[in-house]
Amino acid sequence: MEHNLTTGSVPKTILLFSLPYFLSYFLQTLYGTADLFIIGQFNGVGATTAVSIGSQVMHMLTVMIVGLAMGTTVMIGRAVGANDREQVNQSIGNTVTLFMLLSICLTVVLLCFVKPIVAIMSTPQEAVKDTIIYLTICFIGIPFITAYNMISSIFRGMGDSKSPMYFIAIACAFNIALDYLFIGALHMGPAGAAFGTTLSQTISVLVSLTMVFRKKMIPGFHAADLKPVRAVMGNLFKIGFPIAMQDGFIQIAFIMITIIANRRGLNDAAAVGIVEK
Repeated sequence: MEHNLTTGSVPKTILLFSLPYFLSYFLQTLYGTADLFIIGQFNGVGATTAVSIGSQVMHMLTVMIVGLAMGTTVMIGRAVGANDREQVNQSIGNTVTLFMLLSICLTVVLLCFVKPIVAIMSTPQEAVKDTIIYLTICFIGIPFITAYNMISSIFRGMGDSKSPMYFIAIACAFNIALDYLFIGALHMGPAGAAFGTTLSQTISVLVSLTMVFRKKMIPGFHAADLKPVRAVMGNLFKIGFPIAMQDGFIQIAFIMITIIANRRGLNDAAAVGIVEK
């Protein structure tokens, strides 16, 4: 799992590391696009609008989680470069603690405010019910979305950007297959799209965890490393939080465009949602 990025050709090292990262990010954004493409084949404008609005909200949350996870990548990368195994394990342990607590809190808050969120998005009345269903199911799956990005950030911090790409590729394949099953065969509409997304993320997390434990990719890691350390937590936030906010502000701009389109009616909302993806 651990790769030395401090030796060899710099351009080659950058390319070999960044290209899988780029592809991973691309595949992760493909989730909402696949949902829209497939639901458009089997359902009407209302269902397409519900998925487009819901996936826009989920994309905003996802990119902010990815941004926050960048703090983990940097912290672990520094420790690996310094050959400080204790610091590596401590950073991993604190990351697990931070992101699991964050995902639980985020899930509870979002489930409590799912209806106000749908209202703030100025969702057309014909799509309100399906949007609430889509977001409710996706919000329940936030711990798995968070877990995938947490594990990916750990892999990348240790110099391995290919494994996260494989994990998300597996998830995308399952997402498409499950979408056709739930939306096409079982006629579940937006709920089927949400179930497909959530289950595929879950599969991705299980595959990545199986790989970590079977190959013992984090040597010397102990339960004690999960104990929060103020300095480590502080650095994780210091690096990751500004990136998360930067990405979040960018997505707010797209959210505003979505709100404007939603106020123009069902057809405009669906069209803009598809084009944005």
